[in-house]
Amino acid sequence: MSVGIGLRVGSIVSHTVIASNGVGTPDPIVIVRDTVLHVGSDGSTVLGGVGQDGGTEHTLSGFLSRVGEPEGVAASDGTRYRAEDVVATAISSLLHECEPLPDHGGRDGGTPHVWATYPSNWDSESVADLRESLDYGGMPQITLVSDAEATCAWFESEVAETPGQLIGTYHADDAGTTVSLVRSGVLVGRSFRFPAGSGTSPTAQLSTALGAFGWLPSNLDAVIVTGDGLVARDTVAMKGVATALTDRLGVHSVVGPGPEQAAALGAAILAAGFQTPAMAIRRIGLPPSYDVTEVISAIPGSVREVREVTDAHERSSLLTASAVGAIQAVREGDSDGDLDGDADADAPSGGGRPLLLAGALALIAAVALIGAVLVFLL
Repeated sequence: MSVGIGLRVGSIVSHTVIASNGVGTPDPIVIVRDTVLHVGSDGSTVLGGVGQDGGTEHTLSGFLSRVGEPEGVAASDGTRYRAEDVVATAISSLLHECEPLPDHGGRDGGTPHVWATYPSNWDSESVADLRESLDYGGMPQITLVSDAEATCAWFESEVAETPGQLIGTYHADDAGTTVSLVRSGVLVGRSFRFPAGSGTSPTAQLSTALGAFGWLPSNLDAVIVTGDGLVARDTVAMKGVATALTDRLGVHSVVGPGPEQAAALGAAILAAGFQTPAMAIRRIGLPPSYDVTEVISAIPGSVREVREVTDAHERSSLLTASAVGAIQAVREGDSDGDLDGDADADAPSGGGRPLLLAGALALIAAVALIGAVLVFLL
């Protein structure tokens, strides 16, 4: 079991999530704070609440959407700050509530890893600006990930039945909506931003994003609906969007937990070490011509071992290993393996085992023929 920490600065509320990836472990711990940064007279900062000991000198809010803007963001006293520096300070404040971090429990055995999310519609310059501010603020250990990728990590670790899926995220906030496509855990191209009042429906917006990459709604495996700001508190509207997407596009749609905390939860899951597999791991299984009894009887001592296995996956793996051993025994001319038992009569014609015996006889004949040719030539 390992522990991860996920942080998300939202437009109105921000989240800290501490989660583990072990089966049967406690539910994630979620800390919620208002996205208002209080700056004390001594320069100290705290996110949410009323400031430390009521000694707040000024406050900052609405800074997340201002990242990358040269004019920055103004505090309540008129002082201007770089918005990315304010976001980095807010992240630091969220992380501070988890400190002191233990020196164990992380996915590599040390201190738990920390991942923080950023809006999926940010361009690379905005992400780079935040990265620079975090490094400058002494937080180079924090990994950045988009809201969409983190949200899909939550879905793939908790809901999805198969890996390597194409998942859409429909994120609504007070200024508009952001549609993103994530495949095998990685954001596909750019996200699509639709301002509020654009007059397009959720299904049309999602179809636009899919069409840009040559995909159809049928290519989607699922859609996750999330929100931020005041619109996220309208649970009826959030569920209505998910229902409309399901009804009109025929795709499995769910509302993310919160729905504002879905990305922070996914970031914590990623920090704990979750990795999205690119494709399903398929069992090799046995060829249809093999009967279980004849394969196992060909390998001394393996019958008892297989009978003790109760898990279906482990059983399949052992039987496959036994089949490989039987094949190897034939190829090496092992005379101890009883491959000529009565089970031959039950094997389908053209099956694997008669072909192996025929192959062995053909090999012997070929060797004899080569020897005769050599004798003739000499």
